Amino acid sequence: MPLPNTFLIPRDRSQYFPYVAETWAPDTSPIDLNLWAVPVTGGSTVARDMTDTDFAKVRLTAAASNTARLRTTYRFRATPGLITASTMIRSLFVEWEMKLTTVANIDNATTFWGLTDSTTGDRTTANIIGFGLTTDALRTITDSAGTETTSSPTGLTLTNRNLYRITVNSSQVIFTINGNVAATHTTNLPNILPYLTFYVTAEAGGSGIADIGFINLWYRGVDSLL
Repeated sequence: MPLPNTFLIPRDRSQYFPYVAETWAPDTSPIDLNLWAVPVTGGSTVARDMTDTDFAKVRLTAAASNTARLRTTYRFRATPGLITASTMIRSLFVEWEMKLTTVANIDNATTFWGLTDSTTGDRTTANIIGFGLTTDALRTITDSAGTETTSSPTGLTLTNRNLYRITVNSSQVIFTINGNVAATHTTNLPNILPYLTFYVTAEAGGSGIADIGFINLWYRGVDSLL
């Protein structure tokens, strides 16, 4: 039985495998708790938001000194060091729309968006692939067993809607923002079976907000089709 919001295509028609396509539709639907977990602390919330007519989304509002998380209940395969001729999956692609509000209130130490094999993973967790913040600016991160590689993309307005993508290939992870390559990591690449997580922690000064729009996750298989 297909997973919620999962679309299957015949193998002989494409080398790409659509897996999750979350469009938060229809407008009146609640978050599908078969696919998503939404743990929060304090007065934080994770809820559908319809204030932007062109941006169907879920809003993570972390109350001051508290947290909000949107996480898949399913794991995926992100193993850049294990892709060989004997593996069907050659690449993993994950992309989502995201807009932040009150960036100054977001705790840079733990906030994280991306892939982690822990249900409670955050910026401090080992074995992660994704995005975080440093001095309220975006940072790309790969971490293997507690050793990190990071990069600092520039020229980005975090309070605008931006399109983020993570591409996991053999021996590299590519971070793309709005169609432009922001960083390529070739070191400290974990081999994990991760959840996709969006996690916001707020500082004591007030709420931190992340709006998450459309989400796509898919795989690329072998290049030659039989």
